[in-house]
Amino acid sequence: MIYYPHYIADFNSATRPCSRLERGIYRDMRDMYYETEKPLPVDPKILYRRLLVQTPEEVEAAEMVLAEFFERTDAGWFNAECAQRIREYHEGLEKSSAGGKAKAEKEARRKQAEAEAAARKLQEDNAAAARRQQEEIDFLRDSSANDAGILPEGCAQDAGILPEGANQNQNQNQNQNQNQNNPPAQTTLSEDRAGGATPVQLSIAFRAHGIDCQPANPNLHALSAQGLTLDVLDAACAEAKRSKAGQPISLGYVVGILKRWRGEAEALNVQGAVPPSRASSAQFGSSKDQVRRDTINALTGSVSYDHADIIDIVPQLA
Repeated sequence: MIYYPHYIADFNSATRPCSRLERGIYRDMRDMYYETEKPLPVDPKILYRRLLVQTPEEVEAAEMVLAEFFERTDAGWFNAECAQRIREYHEGLEKSSAGGKAKAEKEARRKQAEAEAAARKLQEDNAAAARRQQEEIDFLRDSSANDAGILPEGCAQDAGILPEGANQNQNQNQNQNQNQNNPPAQTTLSEDRAGGATPVQLSIAFRAHGIDCQPANPNLHALSAQGLTLDVLDAACAEAKRSKAGQPISLGYVVGILKRWRGEAEALNVQGAVPPSRASSAQFGSSKDQVRRDTINALTGSVSYDHADIIDIVPQLA
């Protein structure tokens, strides 16, 4: 032991009949007993040497203390109080060790429970991601089937009435007559969005740029209907990232860039960018019209100053 409790009142009460020399030797004997955790040596030479007992007065005081507070045994000078304190000290160590083991086991169980919970959470996240991916694949398959222009059931039945060996030339003639009688129709929605991406493709592309949006978003359907391509989407997202400089980007911000581009494109005016020959033809007519006007002027004697470089020569009458 390196420490033991010293109860002052008990010590003073037990050593009241002793002298100061005997009280000091008794304290030294108790320190030796607790330090070695065993009875004091029986051999007086060894005992007194360790206690630094040298003079006859000190030897007499040590003998009085041994007779008063210790019991001679085969193991050495035994003290009941010291033996009890030593036993209590070791019992406390065992309890502390058991408590430490229990605490360590509790901490190990807590860490194991956290690891198991993290593993379950990872499995759930993976399962949810797989479900979302499958839903997107199903949605893409359905969208592709709808965009393929599948004929309604009634139209398919009517188309099957024609015999397999129908005259192809007759069909071509009918198509030509129909085109002459009926002008071409305006561009339909499916034709207008030709080359554009589907809502699912747009959703995947936006998420690749870090913008979270689902295929069911109405904005994606509107962009798909207007024929937005993936190349234009990538360019708009790149400009948004440059403008935001590391800040989060929303779908509405990219849509705003697309609207701005559309407005700038519509504001362009290139009506004057035509070849000079077309400009002259548009202002003065064709070359045949010019020859016709020159012939009429020569016959009638009238002058037309349509051109700045025309010289009028009027013939003299006799």
